[in-house]
Amino acid sequence: MIIDFHTHIFPDALAPRAIASLQQTAGLPVVFDGTANGLISLLKSQGISKAIVLNTVTNERQVEKVNAFALATQEKKELIPFCSLHPLNENIRERLCELKSKDVLGIKHHPDYVGIDFDDERMHPLLAAACELKMPMVIHAGYDPVSPNHTHATPDMICTVLDRYPDLILVAAHLGGVGRWEEVCEKLCGRNLYLDTAFCCERVGITAEQTKRIFERHPHEKILFGSDAPWASPSEILEFISKLGLSSESLELILHKNAEGLLGL
Repeated sequence: MIIDFHTHIFPDALAPRAIASLQQTAGLPVVFDGTANGLISLLKSQGISKAIVLNTVTNERQVEKVNAFALATQEKKELIPFCSLHPLNENIRERLCELKSKDVLGIKHHPDYVGIDFDDERMHPLLAAACELKMPMVIHAGYDPVSPNHTHATPDMICTVLDRYPDLILVAAHLGGVGRWEEVCEKLCGRNLYLDTAFCCERVGITAEQTKRIFERHPHEKILFGSDAPWASPSEILEFISKLGLSSESLELILHKNAEGLLGL
């Protein structure tokens, strides 16, 4: 059993344009075509049982359309869609309650695409609602090429949010912050949050030694396997993790048991 906690897809009609645009921004190849069926084929070919699909809004007008697409993918047994809300939406708590009533298990937030720092006061309605409703929130953490000169979710910002919302169920993607591995070790490891392994491999600039330090300092019960497909394949991240010398018990936690416990699967 392997659960990939960090993947992305787009509606079939939009996928070619979305992938082309993101490739131009990030300069990265893709490992599937960005569609739901493409992801399912990839999962099956690499022995992955299920994937959490992180749908993300970038502005207030997208919310209904993005979440309608996310909800439509619930019918695919291999996929578990997370929805998304914009921090400036009205009636955030009511919207989140509605999503929860439709069996949505979590939400995704990308601070760099929204353009609001994670610890900004404007984030508080969304953070407070997610905390109150015990809704897991996955955030992009660290550098992103869409905002090369300003990182909107640094380890310091994440610490500020955790201090204010200690019960927030937070997953900081990319082992807590792309390009900020030493800060992650010093400030996030050991805190009450999950880290996922999305796109954590040599291509993103993290070494096996840096990864080992994070894994040594953060509870393995709070680490989730994720690939960031279509930008990296599950097999690439699994190969990178295999070099860390983890015990079979830790691997079971990271590859599926932590995800099952977190989402009640």
